[in-house]
Amino acid sequence: MAGNKFVGSIHNLDLFSYLHTVYPAIRIQKSCAEDIRKKLFEIRAVDGERKFIRDGEWVEIPIRAEMVEEAKKYGEIVEQCKPLFKERPPAPFDIIEKRMDIGEKKALLPRKWELFVDVLILKIPEQLEKHKLKIAEIYADVLGARTVLRDVGGIGGEYREPLVEFLWGDDAETVHLENGVRFRFDASKIMFSSGNIDERVRMAYLPSHNEIIVDMFAGIGYFSIPMAVHSRPKKICACEKNPTSFKYLRENILLNRVEGIIEPLLGDNREVCPENIADRVIMGYVGKTHLFLQKGFSVLKDMGIIHYHETCPEELLPQRPILRVRANAKDSGYKVLGINLRKIKSYAPGIAHIVVDAKVEKRN
Repeated sequence: MAGNKFVGSIHNLDLFSYLHTVYPAIRIQKSCAEDIRKKLFEIRAVDGERKFIRDGEWVEIPIRAEMVEEAKKYGEIVEQCKPLFKERPPAPFDIIEKRMDIGEKKALLPRKWELFVDVLILKIPEQLEKHKLKIAEIYADVLGARTVLRDVGGIGGEYREPLVEFLWGDDAETVHLENGVRFRFDASKIMFSSGNIDERVRMAYLPSHNEIIVDMFAGIGYFSIPMAVHSRPKKICACEKNPTSFKYLRENILLNRVEGIIEPLLGDNREVCPENIADRVIMGYVGKTHLFLQKGFSVLKDMGIIHYHETCPEELLPQRPILRVRANAKDSGYKVLGINLRKIKSYAPGIAHIVVDAKVEKRN
């Protein structure tokens, strides 16, 4: 057959050889190819990077190397010496770069961005100031955004609001889907960090079915709503001080149909958080979170778990955040039964965003 040479059956080749040297396929008669194709897709055995090859009455279906043992019961396994690979579409940035006519300054174009459905957030360096509107137009077109915001100063103020400039469009409200949860928010007014997704997913599946939870810094429901949707605790008291965030918190509770689980509380958590009721306390804020640890312990029952977030210089890990939790536990009359520190992401050069999970019990 033109362009492809069979070397015969390779049933006996070991998996290491497969993964490093050959491209397996199943060679079957055309008359039964459709039925077998469906079965192979069901077990996820088809290699989507390669094309099917047809040769008269025979068809080769490309197989993922690690699925050969599962797939070989459907037909003869052969090696493709000259596999035909599918053409990959160009990466979005490659298209953007090609369309931007700004000479050597192309090297300064942002290669990373935040895209929340159709609201795009870009960091554009000052050297590209005079090109910012053209940049916004092309990025919006390639990425399918209706609104483009320029990140001009990160996060600022007591409410940790994003500092942005509208470059394209005038409406930054969107509904972002993540892990089966819908978050409605205005990206020009509300911070939403995609870098925290692993922690949001982790929290969503904690074994908290019969628990009462207090979320001291609820925001728009970053942790409260995934937990309510996926682990269905008895109750979550979600406290939020920022009126704009609180508005979206209430909307997201209804949007995800968890109004029977989450009670939203507007105000400073030191004033509105109920005390001595929680099996679990979430302190998902960074900056000055340690100043709220005493309040966090006052919210707990005689035994419970605190999830304490902090941004910390790398050279002070793991000591500083753990010592802060232990010291405040002691001052609040608790002993630490177990403690664990996890790094969530890099917050800034040399600075880590971490979370400490501490299980504590009231001292006699």
